Amino acid sequence: MTIKNEPKLRELLQISRALAEKTALAELSPGSALHDAIRYQYRTPGSEARAALCLSASLALGLTDESAARLAASVETLHNASLIQDDLQDRDALRRGKTAIWKQFGPDIAINATDLLIATAFELAASASSGSAHRLVSTMSRAIARTLQGQTKDLDAGRDLNVDQAIAVAKEKSGPLFSLSLELPLVLSGHFYFLSMAREAGAAFGIGYQIFDDMHDCTRDRESGNLSNLALLAGSSVDSELLSMESAEDLAHHYLQEAASGAAALPDGCGALLADKCTELLSELDREAA
Repeated sequence: MTIKNEPKLRELLQISRALAEKTALAELSPGSALHDAIRYQYRTPGSEARAALCLSASLALGLTDESAARLAASVETLHNASLIQDDLQDRDALRRGKTAIWKQFGPDIAINATDLLIATAFELAASASSGSAHRLVSTMSRAIARTLQGQTKDLDAGRDLNVDQAIAVAKEKSGPLFSLSLELPLVLSGHFYFLSMAREAGAAFGIGYQIFDDMHDCTRDRESGNLSNLALLAGSSVDSELLSMESAEDLAHHYLQEAASGAAALPDGCGALLADKCTELLSELDREAA
């Protein structure tokens, strides 16, 4: 991935990560179960893709380093909250190569950790600018509502999803936090006109990324009986597995190209990192298909 100002972005990623953890732990007693669970979560950071998108957009739009770090920390904190809750509801025992929080500390601590991280995310977003706090919080609240709606649909659907329903779930579960990474910097810089475009780009990327990820999980999901895998659903009406994969590749290409186009149209190049990520995934799809 081509990252403009990469050294600065990496430095701000470290700052935002430390800020997120410090804020979440601020009112907890060291050695308490909840304190240990939060530290446990932050000991193994993920790709931090959402934080990087937020930082890149913030810098492109001329926000201060401090505001950029706080917005990025808020988005990544929300993402961590969603992972803890998702693992608990799906009873997934592993996350990032180690035992999931609900399995390690128990379901009750997992619920408390989720609640705390959501509250922390709001604090971090509001602290980025007192003058824009209400707009930032409202934007975040909308993203949370959409994500939870997608998660609820996923839980309700069980094994009865068709490909259109699975795409709708992916759009609502994955898209809002990617678009939030662009929306918060746009709000703070006053570019309200582009919010809907950012939401559409984030939604398309969420779907395309989910299909891309599911294509690599086909064998595991088929063996485990996970029938919500988008790559498997995309080809469920044909007999050939090869045709199934081509259908999934076409869907992934469509949504990733849509996301790249939308991201590239955002002001001041603030969607450049998302467009780069789309290009990276599209190139990988093409290599695998060759």
